[in-house]
Formats: sequence, C-alpha cells, structure tokens
Amino acid sequence: MNPPRGYRDTQDLAAMLDVLVNGRKADNGSYYVHVGDLKWWLYYPPLEGAFWDHIHLWDDPKREGRLLGWALISPDWVGFDVYVQPELRGSDLAEAMYIWAEEQAMGIAREKGKSTIYMLWGMHDDDVLARHFRQREYRLRRGYVHFMRELDDTLSIGNVPEGFVVRACQGEAELTAKAKAQYGAFGSSAAFADYEQRYRNFMRSPVYDPELDIVAVAQDGRIGAFCIVWPDPVNKVGLFEPVGTHPDFQRKGLGKAVMLEGLRRLKQLGMKNAIVSTFEDNLGGIKFYKAMGFQTVFRLGTYEKDV
Repeated sequence: MNPPRGYRDTQDLAAMLDVLVNGRKADNGSYYVHVGDLKWWLYYPPLEGAFWDHIHLWDDPKREGRLLGWALISPDWVGFDVYVQPELRGSDLAEAMYIWAEEQAMGIAREKGKSTIYMLWGMHDDDVLARHFRQREYRLRRGYVHFMRELDDTLSIGNVPEGFVVRACQGEAELTAKAKAQYGAFGSSAAFADYEQRYRNFMRSPVYDPELDIVAVAQDGRIGAFCIVWPDPVNKVGLFEPVGTHPDFQRKGLGKAVMLEGLRRLKQLGMKNAIVSTFEDNLGGIKFYKAMGFQTVFRLGTYEKDV
C-alpha cells in the first residue's frame, strides 16, 4: 500500500464526505459518522489547533477524484479516525490503513509524552473492527449511545415557553449571545474571547447555514438553548450536533423547543430520519432524547491502547 497524501482543497473534502455517504448507504456493519460530524470537526476545531494538516488521503488509482479511504489524526489528544469505502470492509487494504494511522498516532504520543492513543466510533457489535483492534491490544472503553427517530406525521408542534422565541440564529449579529450560550452549556474553561473567535470562524465558514442554527431567545436577547441540524440528502438522515441549554435556562422546556424546530426543518428538507448521540453515562441526556421520541439503535465505543 502506498502512503497517503495530505489534504489539498475542497475537492478533497467532497471526496471525504463521499466516503461517509457511501458507507452509510451500504449499511454493512461499519459505522460511518454523519457528513455533518466531519463538517463540524473541521470548521469548528478544538482551540488547540485545526485538523487540516492532519488529514491523510488514499486515492483510488482506478478513478480520479475518488478516495479509497481517509484518516484524521488529532495531534493534541492523539486520537485517530479511519474511514474506507464500504467494499473494503475487512480487507487487507483497510487493515493496512488502520495500522498506518495507528503508527502515526503512536509516534505523536511518544513525542508528546502521552500514555494512550485512541480510535473513535467503533460499534460494539462490529465484529470486523473488534477483531482487528483486539489483535492489536486495544481495549473498548467509554462510548456513546446512538439514537434515531423517524420524521413522520407524528411530529408534534409543541409550545414555545413563555418569554422566548424559537427561530434561526441571525449569524454574526448574534455571535456573542450564541457563543455565551454554548460556552455555558458545555462548561468551557477556555478564555471566552478565544471561544468567541472560534465560533466567529465557524459562522464565516462555507458549511455554516444560519437557517439550520436554531436558538431559543429570551426577550433580553440572551440565548437559552440551541441546536444545529445537518442534512444528508442522499441517505435522508439529519444529524443534531451540537445540542445544548445554558445552565441559567434549564428545566424550562427550551431544549425540547429547539429540537422540535430542528426536526421540523429536517423534515422540510426531505429527511426521513434524525439522529443524535450522547455519552453513555449522560443519563439526563439519554432520558431527554428518549422523551423526544428517539430510540437507541446501537452503542459506540472508543478503542484505547497504551503506548
């Protein structure tokens, strides 16, 4: 197998997204993150740094513009993701891609004095992936619960809590309010100025659509709850990422209100299903999503290996 090349331009991003769409469509036992996940990661990266220089691509020698697979390696906490075309599932070539990414992560970990490397997004019942990582001395650790619900005629309208309006975000005109809401909801310890700039960069990116950035706004302009929805027009599946409520506004029904609006907008875009994930130990989040009509469809784990 030839070594991968680096990321060049948005045509590469389109090819990366194509791998995810093909994988979800094949539904062959491997888990592929949603196209919205990748867009969120790349255009709303960690404050420690962007991912663009850490994308690795294997070109398909038989078809120009098509990838056999790609890897993304986080240089900070030394995790890696690998996605291959679905027909390569379980192949020697796919295994070689995983091993290559692992070796890069091991090198970074040793260089930075990290004790563990990580591989994300493995389904608990993916026997092919489990066999590979067990053989390479990984262990399956904390993961996520993955939920889905149909966007059918049972979708309720719901009431917006008094004193609030649920609508699309107004983009940079509401930058500070949106950043404060998310900053509080996720308990960030970063300097707020850095956090705000991070969100400004996201709002200026080509993947940001304010019509899909839904907020619950109080009369004084503060944003109490929010969600962003991401459509996949091929597979007709919409993703919620992120979803949150500021601590000052919890238990008012605002999270439910913004998610109902997100479900409606996804249905208007032709989506048939909606998905969302949360940590398996987030009992409050699990209860909330079930109350919203989502059902658990599978569990995802993180594979860990000591350096």
